[in-house]
Amino acid sequence: MRTAIIAILSLVGLLGSALIIAKPWVTIRHAKPIIVKGYAEKLVHADAGSLTASVTATGPTNAEAYEKAGEKLQKVIGVTHINLVNQVEIVELQTSVREVLKTNEKGQKINVIDYYAATRKVRINTVDVEALQKLGRALYDLNSEGIRITLSGPDFFVSDLDPIKLDLVKSATTNGKHRAKLMAQSSGETLGALTSAQQGVIQITKKNSSATSSYGIYDTETIEKVVKMVVTLEYEIGG
Repeated sequence: MRTAIIAILSLVGLLGSALIIAKPWVTIRHAKPIIVKGYAEKLVHADAGSLTASVTATGPTNAEAYEKAGEKLQKVIGVTHINLVNQVEIVELQTSVREVLKTNEKGQKINVIDYYAATRKVRINTVDVEALQKLGRALYDLNSEGIRITLSGPDFFVSDLDPIKLDLVKSATTNGKHRAKLMAQSSGETLGALTSAQQGVIQITKKNSSATSSYGIYDTETIEKVVKMVVTLEYEIGG
């Protein structure tokens, strides 16, 4: 019986010694990976733009209101051609005509038509973004001629983002790897293989803007924009 107990104790001692010896090896093999974020940005210039202009006119009949709105719309188109000489596309959008009811002495609407109001609009597309920006100001001046005009835009876009995205992925990945390498070296380790990489959403913002969104941002108000990208990288330690 005594011999059996001594044998068991000896076995436990050997197992404990083995665990103590093996522990440093386990820690190294299961070291947590380095997770870093790489960042890159690029200044871009919009190469396409659009502007929507709408005019409203009134008349005793819907036909007359429609015709008057058309005359005003022709003035908008004329000003557009003066300011945008090259590569301009003008698309007329859907017209709306509504009835405006009379009001009684109490200011309440009654079921009698007072006049008709017609709204006609065009969308102006061009690659001459600088001229488009000036066009908006010129169209607003038509208000001084009694033309009720409403503008939406101008909006400015980058027509082909794919090459820019590819450059940013490369730059952000290089940036992230450099950070990971510095972290590993500062801990006396070497950087191992890349085990995971994830691209974040694209942020297209105004210059000198820190705005971000989990869904991404696309600024359309400015011609000069900054395209930003973040990638998340995971590297092994050692190897």
